[in-house]
Amino acid sequence: MQIKHALTTTPALLTALALAISSTSALAADFNAKLSLDVPEDNTKYEAAQQFADLVRERTDNNVDIQLFANSVLGGESESAEGIRLGSVQMGIITSSVLTSWVPEVQVLDLPYLIDGEEQATALSQPLTEALSDTFEEQGFHLLGFSVNGIRQLMSSFPIHSIDDIQGKKMRVIQSPLHVDAWQAAGANPTPVPAPEIYNSMQTGVIDFFDNTATNYLTNRFYEVAPYYVKTDHIFAMGTWVVSQSWWQRLPDDYQQVITDAALEVQAELPAMRKSDDQAALDETVADGATIIEIEDKGPWQEAMKPIREEYVEKIPNGESLVSLIQNAE
Repeated sequence: MQIKHALTTTPALLTALALAISSTSALAADFNAKLSLDVPEDNTKYEAAQQFADLVRERTDNNVDIQLFANSVLGGESESAEGIRLGSVQMGIITSSVLTSWVPEVQVLDLPYLIDGEEQATALSQPLTEALSDTFEEQGFHLLGFSVNGIRQLMSSFPIHSIDDIQGKKMRVIQSPLHVDAWQAAGANPTPVPAPEIYNSMQTGVIDFFDNTATNYLTNRFYEVAPYYVKTDHIFAMGTWVVSQSWWQRLPDDYQQVITDAALEVQAELPAMRKSDDQAALDETVADGATIIEIEDKGPWQEAMKPIREEYVEKIPNGESLVSLIQNAE
């Protein structure tokens, strides 16, 4: 009974157990890597990471073994990113906004209404990777590319049909000045709240609405406290595929190429995977009582946030050139 109690209450022991299990399976490999994820096993990002790990294992004759750690078992995204920099974690698909303290240039991906559709979001990966690879390496990361985690949409306790409906309402935002300023400009009352506290904050009325992605709407059961899912398409949430630079440098050139190619292949397949999973997630929430609202006229939302976008382009290092690169991606 004591062991059971410790495992259910001590994250450190859970992490140690997970590491012990993975190390046993990876003993035969020449190079072992822990890949940290903040999502559960049934999430699209996990499925993509598993495909990536399987390709690498197969193409290196089991000499590079990548073990996946879901549900933030190695720590939250910020902790995982720091672990990747230091080499205690070898890989991760980290939300771009988490990395801005090390690579402020990636804040460009959080500019509202910058990315105009799925094709552009997918096409930007290659040119942005080329533009930022050196900056990532200076901070201890090897950059393998970007992929869309999902589109940030509004999730609310009340119906939203236009920007007028959010005036003065309390909105949970990520702990980022850009997000605070953008939603303040749109007329909301932005309140930074850590992600694990969203559900309870909605339940207790601390916030009235927030933004997140379709799969999280289902897996975190947000629809229970936010029955209105509102398609504003304001930000494409991008995942950043990063590897510890110190671990990367120890790999032979041919293994580096295998990992690079495998990442590119999976990233190319991800949009179709995610689109299918997003629709399935929304269908399930609708079956449980959620209401989907399409915002057909996004003009007022874009106009309200435009000054903030212009302001932050000036603040972000190489902001104008990066915006141009993204807008011209095809």
